[in-house]
Amino acid sequence: MSQLSALGVVDADLTPRLKFVNILPSALLLTVVGSLILGGAPANAPELQRLLDNARSYGWAGAAVASVGALVAGLLLQPLELASIRLLEGYVSATGPLGPLARVGTWVHANRRSRLTWQDEHLDYDDPRAEAARFGLSLMPDRAPVLPTALGNRLRAAEERAGRPYGLDALLTWPRLYHVLPQEVLQTVSRSRNELDTAARLALSFGLTSVVTAGLLLPHSWWLLLPVAFAVLSWFAYRSAVHAATTYGNTVAAVVDVYRLRLLQEMRVALPADTGKERALNGKLTDLWLRNDQEPLPSPVEYDTGKDDSRTA
Repeated sequence: MSQLSALGVVDADLTPRLKFVNILPSALLLTVVGSLILGGAPANAPELQRLLDNARSYGWAGAAVASVGALVAGLLLQPLELASIRLLEGYVSATGPLGPLARVGTWVHANRRSRLTWQDEHLDYDDPRAEAARFGLSLMPDRAPVLPTALGNRLRAAEERAGRPYGLDALLTWPRLYHVLPQEVLQTVSRSRNELDTAARLALSFGLTSVVTAGLLLPHSWWLLLPVAFAVLSWFAYRSAVHAATTYGNTVAAVVDVYRLRLLQEMRVALPADTGKERALNGKLTDLWLRNDQEPLPSPVEYDTGKDDSRTA
C-alpha cells in the first residue's frame, strides 16, 4: 500500500468490508484484463514473455497506477453495492434488457414452488420427498410473489419469516432493532452479511471478467477456455452467495427472536404478558412505523414509565 500512502490513504482507512466487497472484485477484473492486454491481446495470443517485457517497461509507475485504479474503482463501486445485490436478487425492470430473462426465471421458480407445495400437501408426512419439499419451501417466499433468482427468493423468504411468530415485519423492525443490539451481536451480523456481499460481488466480477476476456480472446480459440473458467467461477461464487443468504437470514431471525423485547424496553413500551398480547402490540407498532397517520390507532400503545435509565436491558 506504499503507493496509496503517498495519496494520504492508510491501511486503517481501508476497512475489511471495503477491501473484500469492493476493492478485491475490481482489482481482480483490472488485473486479468490488464495482464491479457499487456500479453498482446486482442491482436495476438497472450504470451508470458511479452507480458513480462511490457510490465518491466511500465515499472513501478504502472504498478502505482494499477493500485490507485483498483482503489478508485472500489470506492466508486461502493455506492452501487446495494444495487448490485438487488440485481442478483432479480429486481430488474420488466421492460429493460434483462426483462425476458427475469420472466423466465420467475416462471421457473414459481413452478418449482408449486411442485414443492403439491408434494408437501399430497405426500405422506414422513415421506422423504415430503420432507425435502418442506425444506425447499422454507427457502422460498410463500406470501409474496417469487423472484427470478434463487438468491432473491432466499432473502425474501428470510424477510417474511423473521419475526413472523410475533407479528413483526422484519423490513420495518430490523433498522430499529439494529440500534439496540450489543456490539458482539452486531459483529456476528456484519460478518454474515459481509460473506453474502463478498460472494455476490465476486460472482458479478467473475461474470464480467468472463465477458470482457471473451471479447479480448475471441480470435484465439484455445484461450477461450479462460473466460469459460471465469464463468464457472462466477457460478460457484453465486451458489456461495445463495448459501450465505440462508445463513444471513437465519442469523437475522435468531437476533429478532432473542432481542426483540429489548427494542420495546429501549422504546419505553410496556412489555406484553404473552405472545398473543405481543402480536397485538406489534401490530400497533407496525402501523406507527409505517407512518400511517391517516387513521388513529384503535387503542394507544402503552408506555412503561416506571423504568429508569440505570437499568440494563
